[in-house]
Amino acid sequence: MKELEKNICRSQNSKFPFVIYRKPHSEEIIGVFQKDNRLHYSKDLSGNGFIFAPFDDKNNTIVIPYSKARILKCKSEIPVLSKNKKEVVNAEDVKLNHVELVKKGIAYIKNSKLDKVVLSRKEEIEVVDFNILDTFNELCDFYPNAFVYLWSHPISGIWMGASPERLLTVKSNKFKIMALASTQKFNGVLRVEWGEKEREEHQIVIDYIADKMQDYNISTSDTYTVKAGGLLHLRADLEGEITDSTKSIKPLIQVLHPTPAVCGLPKDESKLFILENEQYNREYYTGFLGELSDREADLFVNLRCMKIDLVKSMATLFVGGGITKDSIPEKEWLETVAKTNVMKKVLL
Repeated sequence: MKELEKNICRSQNSKFPFVIYRKPHSEEIIGVFQKDNRLHYSKDLSGNGFIFAPFDDKNNTIVIPYSKARILKCKSEIPVLSKNKKEVVNAEDVKLNHVELVKKGIAYIKNSKLDKVVLSRKEEIEVVDFNILDTFNELCDFYPNAFVYLWSHPISGIWMGASPERLLTVKSNKFKIMALASTQKFNGVLRVEWGEKEREEHQIVIDYIADKMQDYNISTSDTYTVKAGGLLHLRADLEGEITDSTKSIKPLIQVLHPTPAVCGLPKDESKLFILENEQYNREYYTGFLGELSDREADLFVNLRCMKIDLVKSMATLFVGGGITKDSIPEKEWLETVAKTNVMKKVLL
């Protein structure tokens, strides 16, 4: 772990790109430290490296090529808790703005062909004496079944997160996709009741993926409840096969990203509504990140994430929720509050 910390300090001082991450249900931390400050993009989603992609696929996907980096591996350690941090309470207009946005989304769905749109907001938290490695370790401890990462790059800045959602895993021409949607607080049990709105929201995700993947011999598991931090979600697993060995992974990624779970359905129309109405730039929130090679991939949706500004001592949290015709604006607001509260556990 000390070697990892040394490389983080060296990379930060030199402004060299790096990422450290821990996969779900693992105790191994992997660090990929670029040896220079050159900028690399993955324009065709190919090559070998760790990629960091934005929500809007019209923007560039950043990559740290393995051939240009030093790779370290070590075992995670017990987090060093630091509590000298304080919250900046949002003004009431933050709630009002989000509620109005949700109302606008519901009205649009009822008067268009849109089935679902995922609407989000950001929240700024003041952090004092912020230690990125300590916070990363706390995320690992609090989210044992999530993909936990710390990414630093001159283009994007510093991002951290603990994503409960895998976008795509490809190995030996076989792939797995996670359909994750709907949220409620975890109150000690996994056997909970889900409302019609939540089940419909999740089924939209399953149906979209299954429809777009008809050429890949898709099979779908039953829907079940999973825990991520202090929240519960509905999940189903889909598996398929790339039968043509000449096909690349790129078409799979293009079909999936952004998924109905982070964008909506139909995809293009919901994405347009988001870009025109959210009134802020998601940047890399609800994008994707992870390991990529020409024939294999292990990618995660960038959820439960925050952007860190060490100069301003500020953490920006990003949260959202799926909106359908049956959504209740006040309830949707409370869902975003629950999600930010989960992330604040490692900040406050």
